[in-house]
Amino acid sequence: MAKYDISTFTWYDQEPRRPEMRIGVSESCGLRFNAALQQRLPEHFRLCVSPDKRVMCIVESAEGTITLRKNGSRKLPKLQRDIEDAGVILPARYIFYVEDGMLFGELRVPKPPKPGASKRKAAQKSRRISNSQENHILEGLNHGKLC
Repeated sequence: MAKYDISTFTWYDQEPRRPEMRIGVSESCGLRFNAALQQRLPEHFRLCVSPDKRVMCIVESAEGTITLRKNGSRKLPKLQRDIEDAGVILPARYIFYVEDGMLFGELRVPKPPKPGASKRKAAQKSRRISNSQENHILEGLNHGKLC
């Protein structure tokens, strides 16, 4: 007889992964549409941004003038300047979802690093010494020069 009655356990399956649709905005590359978003883009589209530059919207439009390069990027210098002028720090990432036949992208603010995470890395790096430093220390110990 089994020690545990697994009929009372809760079962879990791996959920299918859906890649998030996103645009990355940087000074060097401009706007970079990832592959998941490119698949959902209409052939001709227009892009607009909310007044606070925290939400983007992509709408199918016969007058759409935006075309992407093969790598999924497009430089829109005025939009990049406006985003920075609104206080958004580049690089920035907008995560998209579909609503009412339009694609909306909300600014995703990066999570701050965990407190003390960088201190640990700095402490680990400071403990590392090169082979030549180690040999020098060992020579000093052998000759009684170091305490």
